[in-house]
Amino acid sequence: MYTRIGSRIRKARIDRGFSQHDLGIALGLTATAINYYEKGKRKISIEDIYRLAAVLKKPVAYFLNNPNQLNSKNTAKISKPVKNSKNFVGIPVVGTIRAGEALFSEQNHLGYLPVPGEKAGEVTFALKVKGNSMDGKGICDGDLVLIKRQSTLDFNGQIVCALINGVENTLKMCFKEEGKIKLRSANPSYPDIELDNERHIVIQGVYAGVFKFP
Repeated sequence: MYTRIGSRIRKARIDRGFSQHDLGIALGLTATAINYYEKGKRKISIEDIYRLAAVLKKPVAYFLNNPNQLNSKNTAKISKPVKNSKNFVGIPVVGTIRAGEALFSEQNHLGYLPVPGEKAGEVTFALKVKGNSMDGKGICDGDLVLIKRQSTLDFNGQIVCALINGVENTLKMCFKEEGKIKLRSANPSYPDIELDNERHIVIQGVYAGVFKFP
């Protein structure tokens, strides 16, 4: 199966005029990793297939005859047909955010997530979620949360990506009351984070959706 997928990666890469080095740069991988994918010597996750589809301008289904077969420790199983992604654009996955305890900001670039072109203006970037404090809103550990860059609340209780005290970021529901800020989880096991002054928080963006790997 992986040999078949690899041959399609190679054909799509050549059709785009990319060298293995070029494709590796676009995906944040080495040319050796691309070579191993193309020869079927390295298992490929569905996450990387989505990224390849976006970069090589192919539908995800192009790489998979039977997507239900793609299932291992590091891959996800597709249970529904994958729509054609030729009209998708890549938004950056720029780091990790903890939906639980606040986490030191990690602005490492993890890659790109393809989203429908008509939605691109509504989403600026994505963050990978760690933790379960937002499970009550359907945002779970391992999901990619879609963020629209915005520095103000539209309404109390809006889910935000917030930078706390200049060094920590978290994903929470945000409430403003008389100049004070309260950040609340969707899991009652977690206590509220209360800030006495708005200067202690920077809203980096607001929740625009969630991507769950198939």
